Amino acid sequence: MLKKEKIVAFGEVMLRLTPPDYTTIEQANSFIANYGGCEANVLVSLSHFNHSTFFITKIPNNQLGDSALEHLRGHGVNTDYVVRGSSNLGMYFVETGFGGRPSRVIYNRKHSAITRINKKEIDVDEIFKDATWFHLSGISLALGVKVREAIFECLEACKKYGVKVSFDFNYRSKLWTIEEATPYFKSVIPYVDVLFANDFDLERILGIEVSKDFKGNKTIELAKKLISKSHVDYVIGTNRVVYTSSDNSLSSYCINRKGELIKEEPIRFNIYDRIGGGDAFASGVIHGLIKDYEDPEYALKFGLATSVLKHTLYGDVCTLSINEVTDFMNNKEAKVDR
Repeated sequence: MLKKEKIVAFGEVMLRLTPPDYTTIEQANSFIANYGGCEANVLVSLSHFNHSTFFITKIPNNQLGDSALEHLRGHGVNTDYVVRGSSNLGMYFVETGFGGRPSRVIYNRKHSAITRINKKEIDVDEIFKDATWFHLSGISLALGVKVREAIFECLEACKKYGVKVSFDFNYRSKLWTIEEATPYFKSVIPYVDVLFANDFDLERILGIEVSKDFKGNKTIELAKKLISKSHVDYVIGTNRVVYTSSDNSLSSYCINRKGELIKEEPIRFNIYDRIGGGDAFASGVIHGLIKDYEDPEYALKFGLATSVLKHTLYGDVCTLSINEVTDFMNNKEAKVDR
């Protein structure tokens, strides 16, 4: 059990623009504005689970930056470590899928403020000397040299102060190729305690191989090979079945250092907004592991429930409480105020 608690994440907060009522960008005359971003979404959710959360990022010193700060603060995320400067806030456009039409994302984040961050702008000793947990994703690794330099400063500080590190692969082909990404993903692994990854990540990006005639569970075998060569404690992920854009099922799994598979059976659900579902899963797992690091079964169950429920909420972030998630886990009806 971890005794102290200060959860830190590094990443980009962005402005999300979405055409209303499931329309396409070509049809749109207006857009709904929200804020999001992988690591920011995780912290928002954890804040609603009553954790102390701190975000490291760089945002412009203008009204868009002010609004992004208010988004974070409004959800209880501490912004003392946010650097101000540059002029551009990253943006992305989301076409929400419906039925047989999938969702689509278009990024507009080149030259955003975070790509101008300097590692000297981050006091890693001050940030991590009393931290519990650090969360990072592969999306941030894709944002350029200066961002990667800052990330590895943070990771070295985590190593120095014994901070648990979780890393979500979140490979995005729209940001870089596998060949570009691989060396940086490999360089992060030695710092990681909890890895969110699937077979694609382990095989295609890390280059882990199983024999062609292997007959067992490939996910377990890939994870065991990774764990044997690192100090990763858990490899965790989800499996999604897509029936339509608005009808999916989701299950979760974990492989521990003993090579044991722990899994949660699929839950089928309808989707209102898919964006942020993976971040919600990560936040639920982190919450569970902070509660009891030796009980990944509970963490998996809580993470899966959090992700399924996030799909019922509009926007990037999950704003549900621990009680709302546990009620769903226990198949209880949420109480209604009268």
